Amino acid sequence: MATIPTRPTLGNGAPTEAVRLYSTKDAAELMGMSDDWVRARIKDGSLRAVELGSSRQKWRVRADDLQAFIDARTDQTPAVAA
Repeated sequence: MATIPTRPTLGNGAPTEAVRLYSTKDAAELMGMSDDWVRARIKDGSLRAVELGSSRQKWRVRADDLQAFIDARTDQTPAVAA
């Protein structure tokens, strides 16, 4: 299972630094998918994103949202040895 770096937290859950944001291009690269595929997931609502600005590159995906997207689609069934 892929693990996306997220922001460290203190013992009380408060963040110790800024939220890590990925461009759609970076998110696509991390998942081995195309930028257009990531944009389609944002558009259909299956991948949460932050809208910053008005250009084509306006979308950013939070690291924790990207991790949640991957986790929700990861088969948790242990592999059976042959």
